[in-house]
This record gives sequence, structure tokens and C-alpha cells, in this order.
Amino acid sequence: MIDAQHFIDAKAFQLSNYADALVTGKIQSTEVDLYCWDTIEEWSQVKPRNAYMTPTESAFWYLLHQITFWNPKELRACPELRSEVDSCIDFLRGDGLYPEFISGVRP
Repeated sequence: MIDAQHFIDAKAFQLSNYADALVTGKIQSTEVDLYCWDTIEEWSQVKPRNAYMTPTESAFWYLLHQITFWNPKELRACPELRSEVDSCIDFLRGDGLYPEFISGVRP
């Protein structure tokens, strides 16, 4: 069975690509929703060893929530939302600092 850290490490870059494609209009929200539901289903097979979450895991769950909660048009049109999503994308790709506003939690 895969542990939480390996799961997040394996999925973080993929999630960042889906989020980026969504906010730039290169992918339909239905495809992103399917990816997110598949990810949550896979997560249900993971048994975290403890409650501690790394910054990467927190950013991962925060970004997943944002791209499924908000309408893609809102994500594109609202500068604050777009900035938050872009910050998470950059961090998960290793191109940015940990966004201090993040409050991601496990499902």
C-alpha cells in the first residue's frame, strides 16, 4: 500500500498541470472534475501514518479544492483567485515558495 507522502509526490505535478490547463482554458472543467474524483478515489486506498501534512500535501489539497469548488470562469476572472491558484501551481511544480494563505486539508 502506498503512503500519503508518496501519493502526493506522485500526483502533485499532474494536478498542477490540470489546474494550469483549466485556468488557461485549454481543458474542459468536466475532464478536471473526473481527474479530481479519480484522485480522491485513489486517495481512499491510502492509509496516512499520522496527521502531519507536508507543505506540498497542504498545497495539493488546497489546489484540488479550489479547482473543483470554483467555476472556471470565476477562476479566470477574479485576480485574487487566479493569483492563489497560480501560486499553488508554481509551488507544486517547484517554481515558487509555499503560499502562506493555504489551508488545505485531507478529504
